[in-house]
Amino acid sequence: MKRVTILAAITTAAVLTLSACGGETQPGAAAPAPAPSEQKSLLASPLGDPIQLAALTRESTKKAKSSKVSMEASSGGQTMTVTGQGLYDGENSKFSMSMDSDGKKMEILFVDKALYFKLDAADKAEMKTDKEYVKVSADGQDPLSQLLGKMMSKAVKDSDPSRTLEQVSKAGKITKSDQVQLNGELTNHYMIDIEVEKAIALVVGEAGVPLPPEAQKQIDAKLKGKNVTIPTELWLNADNLPLQVTMDQTAFMKALGAPGEGSAKATIKYTDWGTPITVTAPPADQVGDLAEIMKKAGGR
Repeated sequence: MKRVTILAAITTAAVLTLSACGGETQPGAAAPAPAPSEQKSLLASPLGDPIQLAALTRESTKKAKSSKVSMEASSGGQTMTVTGQGLYDGENSKFSMSMDSDGKKMEILFVDKALYFKLDAADKAEMKTDKEYVKVSADGQDPLSQLLGKMMSKAVKDSDPSRTLEQVSKAGKITKSDQVQLNGELTNHYMIDIEVEKAIALVVGEAGVPLPPEAQKQIDAKLKGKNVTIPTELWLNADNLPLQVTMDQTAFMKALGAPGEGSAKATIKYTDWGTPITVTAPPADQVGDLAEIMKKAGGR
């Protein structure tokens, strides 16, 4: 079923983008910002070792556990915006997202190890259902759920922002760091180069869903000898929590032969760290199972 497959692919890509990397978002109510001299004393010096940086960020997000998030990504003249909230708590992780990809709007929930798409009128017509949501279970037994389940499991694992730094420590290096103001807050600002070939190997290996041999061969041939990197910038606050991440994948996309002259960039912003969030599954009578809906619709 083309529409379901496209929705799932876009969702997985969005979550992976969120985990790896907006329009402006306004932070929630907070205490008055300390004076610059006080900020300086609260903020430790930037680190030069990405492994140490990953460890610090992992501990910080483990304590905070939750945040609100927004993202803006563009590639080849197409744009995608995302707003949402997430709880980063291993097997108990959950999130909700509202996405707009060039006018196609989607609402997505992940809770209790299941992914829910909210269906619009066009979705319902193609899928021949009156349900408000379609469900993809991470432990589903049908072939599509089994395939998507592995991708979902990795996407949820990677939705913890600290995973960004873990991947950087394995596939990238810190090229420069300084201390700068971001939205009135003094932050540690890191410039990082991520090696594309190493990053692809990490993502594919950890997802447990290898690329088809021919596709892998084509990617290897296009990247061979080019030493393509993804320039990445990261801003951390005094608590070593990510506030903003930007990624420039333009060189990567051009190396793969993507059409167009435009850039491919993503900006993600985290706010309201530690704020309690609520994500609940839709009522059971409003949810249709993906495998069953596909069977009734003829598997188109």
